[in-house]
Amino acid sequence: MRIGIDARMINHSGIGTFLSNTISRQQKVSDHEFVLFGKKQELEKDGIHVVEADYPIYGIKEQLFFPHKLNSAKLDLFHATHYNIPLFYRGNFVVTIYDLIHVVFPEYLPSKAAYYYANYMISSACKKAKKIITISEFTKKDLVKHYDVNPEKISVIYPAVSNEFSPLSSDSGKIRGKYGKYVLYVGAIREHKNVTGLVNSFCRLKRERVFDHKLVLIGKGKYKYISRINGIIRENDLQGEVVILNDINNSDIPDFYREAELFVFPSFYEGFGLPPLESMASGCPVITSNSSSLPEVVGDSAVLFDPYEKDGLYTAMKEIIMSEDKRQELREKGLERSKKFTWENTVEKILRVYDTVI
Repeated sequence: MRIGIDARMINHSGIGTFLSNTISRQQKVSDHEFVLFGKKQELEKDGIHVVEADYPIYGIKEQLFFPHKLNSAKLDLFHATHYNIPLFYRGNFVVTIYDLIHVVFPEYLPSKAAYYYANYMISSACKKAKKIITISEFTKKDLVKHYDVNPEKISVIYPAVSNEFSPLSSDSGKIRGKYGKYVLYVGAIREHKNVTGLVNSFCRLKRERVFDHKLVLIGKGKYKYISRINGIIRENDLQGEVVILNDINNSDIPDFYREAELFVFPSFYEGFGLPPLESMASGCPVITSNSSSLPEVVGDSAVLFDPYEKDGLYTAMKEIIMSEDKRQELREKGLERSKKFTWENTVEKILRVYDTVI
């Protein structure tokens, strides 16, 4: 069978991670013929047939011209890997919907028009797709709640942690040598990620001289929100104690996890939340919020806190940073938990969805 995959977002965070870790594995273990749609220069390395489809996401071109490209490819099945489906495509397709953040937090979108677009496209994707793939039971419940989707139409398939995320080795130490002891955050620096809550708690602990660690934030964000964070840092006279890294190689991130004293992920809302899982696989203790899908990801292998409670994160960080025994317990639990999430298992379940539809 000939299966097309929308791979235009291969270099995006989150979705790109999912795509890059599943596409090549699918090709190796399946008898299906795969066709990728996107930029040839980004995709041809995997040895899979690529059809040039350089249409910007959420743009008019993907609606006007993408359906024709898909029809010309004579597919048995198309996998739309985001909710921005080509509306005029009439072939069989499945869709992956990672979360409903654009619907749940419309204030983070640039305009009301963007909200109406997202709502309409998600609704259309839910109705037109033969099957819906999502990445957590939490998002499945959200889809049923907001779009009245039949639960049997939705398959939950978890992302996984890649092999490069592993515990500290004897030759590690370059990150700690540069920054000293540090608390780490990895992810987009946006409002729903609650990074200001993390920075405020860190500043409070520094004022109380609870620890001498730095805070390292790895991720990109909008200028306005970054400016707010920098304002908090200046108000607390902690310039140099909070480091924002928005342009590092992905290959360096595993070392940041391995050498961190503590990883904190304070998000209000996540469709899955891969960074806590990556941190656990790297042997780094994790604190994360008890909201959305995050308890589903970490189980009892991390410390959970209420992100809406004023002192929740402050108390959790203080407790863990002052107890080596607790950090060691979390390291051991996290390593075991992370082993349950493999890309091989993810791919097997995706292929099962394809076979069901075909």
